[in-house]
Amino acid sequence: MKKLAALLLTLGFMAAYSAGWADDMDMNQGGKPQKVTLTGTLVDVACYLDDGDSGNDHMGMKGCGTQCLKGGSPAGLLVGKKLYILAFPAPVFADYVGQQVELTGDLYGASNLIPTKAASIDKDGKKTTINIKGKAMM
Repeated sequence: MKKLAALLLTLGFMAAYSAGWADDMDMNQGGKPQKVTLTGTLVDVACYLDDGDSGNDHMGMKGCGTQCLKGGSPAGLLVGKKLYILAFPAPVFADYVGQQVELTGDLYGASNLIPTKAASIDKDGKKTTINIKGKAMM
């Protein structure tokens, strides 16, 4: 009986978690993604979530963020304190970790972004296009 109660409790938690996750994944505007343009810092999601690192050099390693993205760690865009996860091959953005970028694309749910246009922004505000054409598997 205790095993059955534990199983039902576990299934209840899983159902509640799945419902919360599904709400976050619920697309805006009746199933259509929201078109957005966002500007922020490009980050290695794993290092940002683990240690709060938003630059490229961290954990005692120069170029850690670049190496992580080249190795397949997901890329993200940090806008203020909000993290957007990029549903896009991370190596495309590996050379831009810790830099300001502007991304235009489709936002699904609260934080899942598929970029369609990208540009890096230098200290003077000059934008340079990042070639992302043909890189996504869509």
